[in-house]
Amino acid sequence: MAYVLRNVYQHLQIMLERTDDRSKTLPLMDSNWQVPAIIAMYLIAVLRVGPRFMENRKPYDLRQFIRAYNIVQVVANSAFFLTEIYLLWIRPNFSYVCQPVDYGHDTSGYQELYMSYAYFLLKVMDLADTMFFVLRKKQSHVSFLHVYHHAIMVGMTYIGVMFVPGGHIYLLGLWNTLVHAVMYLYYYLASYGSQWAARFKQYLTRMQLVQFIHLGIHFGRPALTGLDCGFPQFWHWVGFAQALFILAMFVDFYIKSYVRKAKKH
Repeated sequence: MAYVLRNVYQHLQIMLERTDDRSKTLPLMDSNWQVPAIIAMYLIAVLRVGPRFMENRKPYDLRQFIRAYNIVQVVANSAFFLTEIYLLWIRPNFSYVCQPVDYGHDTSGYQELYMSYAYFLLKVMDLADTMFFVLRKKQSHVSFLHVYHHAIMVGMTYIGVMFVPGGHIYLLGLWNTLVHAVMYLYYYLASYGSQWAARFKQYLTRMQLVQFIHLGIHFGRPALTGLDCGFPQFWHWVGFAQALFILAMFVDFYIKSYVRKAKKH
């Protein structure tokens, strides 16, 4: 046991020594407690405090507020996606097989850092989704998949900005912001009872499945082949494992929500 703890401690020390110094000046990145505290407060609020607070209260009518929030999300995610497309276009040498992080203090290095940081902030903003469910007394929507996905994305993007802000993880932000732009547009239209939105819901889930299949391949290929391009192998494996885990949960959700229901009809 002591051997295991000693090795864990040594690896943590090595990781901390490799922190990207450029990120330490950014809000929420300038200490080691703020983001873990946000995640902890989020979990406590949506799993314990929130449901107890709403237990004897009527659901809040947040339709107008949520519609505004959805529009902000559509614009923010679309802007991120289009900006990242542009940055990839002006970097023809970017490798989609294995791309190292640019830790430089030049323009391209800071572009990767700031894009990674912007993506992290988007994931923090996503936490509001769950609070809306709680305040509207839709606790059944607060599933393990939903809460885990939101919490882990904040944690992983925070760690990503600290250690690997860019490089091979670039496509994660590209895929995810595209999916989220479409998803929040769906939420906005669905709030008006749009029939188009109702028909589109299943295709949105399929889009999410395609996203995680591609990300599994994207991180799995260099991880399984041991490809060394300067991007740490550890983070290839983290991305690969996370993509497979989320994919498995989305497949389970898709089967329960669409395949089994279709058979019943």
